[in-house]
Amino acid sequence: MKRLLTTTLSALIACICVSAQVGEEFAPLLQKFQSQRTLLNYEYIISGPADITVQGTAVIQKNCFRMEGAGLLIMCDGDSVWTLDLEGKEAYVEKAGPMDYLQYIRELAYVDDHLEGTIVEPASGTIIPFALRDLQFLPVSGDLSPFSPSEEVFASGDWIITDLR
Repeated sequence: MKRLLTTTLSALIACICVSAQVGEEFAPLLQKFQSQRTLLNYEYIISGPADITVQGTAVIQKNCFRMEGAGLLIMCDGDSVWTLDLEGKEAYVEKAGPMDYLQYIRELAYVDDHLEGTIVEPASGTIIPFALRDLQFLPVSGDLSPFSPSEEVFASGDWIITDLR
């Protein structure tokens, strides 16, 4: 569940950053997302008997992204999505398909100096609030190594890798 939710939210955040379908008022911001490398902090809240707040960082460049948070490292090089549970030493590799997660967005708005919104988690229908903060825009880089795992990641011990491609 945690992996599914985090992967879905990760792809959604990346999708928000590269899609032109979230509203005219976001056009200047979306142009920056589409033409530059973006660094940001994200946060979302999973409601339950005890709410869980997940925070992390993301680097997004066109259809590639890297997100770290909640003990997971999720990377997409445009072809494959790697979800690594760093503590459990488990990795899932999936084919990166079209990022059509925008259908799950219920709200998206500027609040002060950041973006806030809610999404509907596809499996359960749970409404999840999220925020994107500390947006930084850098020139596009030809170095795409942050978007796929390096051999050093797996050198730290025995990993279980499930390849679903």
